[in-house]
Amino acid sequence: MPISKHDIYWNPKKSPYNFEKYDSKLESWMMEKLDADPTVVKWMKRHGITIPWVDVQKHMRRYCPDFIVEYIDGHKCILEVKDPSRVDSDEVRRKRKAAEMWCKRRGMEYVVATTD
Repeated sequence: MPISKHDIYWNPKKSPYNFEKYDSKLESWMMEKLDADPTVVKWMKRHGITIPWVDVQKHMRRYCPDFIVEYIDGHKCILEVKDPSRVDSDEVRRKRKAAEMWCKRRGMEYVVATTD
């Protein structure tokens, strides 16, 4: 599956917006999956969340996760989609650790999804 493909997902069923932009084929695939999932109440790509994290050179960075998702049971999660070949990279591990702590403080879950 190609990683980079920027476009617009028109008329999502469960986003509050009439379109959402995606940055990869994986994100487009996830938007379709979230819209079809009966346990999902709503999802957003344009959520405004940024999570601070520290890179290998000890520089503070800001990470904007792919999606925020709310389920019918009321729980919310930050959902990140990654190509399986990138899941174990140092950058992704650092962002994941920061996002997991961020979510824990807010009673949310952090999930990394791949095509596997």
